[in-house]
Amino acid sequence: MILVNFSDADVTFLSSDLVAFRLHRKYLEATTGGFPGAEFETQGELVRLTEPSSVLEVMFQFVYPRRHPRLDKQDFDSVLAIAEAVEKYEVFSAMNTCETRMM
Repeated sequence: MILVNFSDADVTFLSSDLVAFRLHRKYLEATTGGFPGAEFETQGELVRLTEPSSVLEVMFQFVYPRRHPRLDKQDFDSVLAIAEAVEKYEVFSAMNTCETRMM
């Protein structure tokens, strides 16, 4: 079950394993530095990302104003992949969580 998939979303991301994530640009713009803001037109386009859905699912949960996912059940390789993605896309709310978990 994909937890980050909203019917009223205005941007759709496609993972490397072809899973679509429908998100709201306003949250991406407010909580990240690596995704285009509202001034860029992406309506109706798929934004292809190089990460698998398992990584994006966790990362995108940090974008929304709700309780963030815990990473203590993730194995080291998964946490590493998530940490790389949050650094790449500048998902600020996830950076400290990933850093703490890596230690």
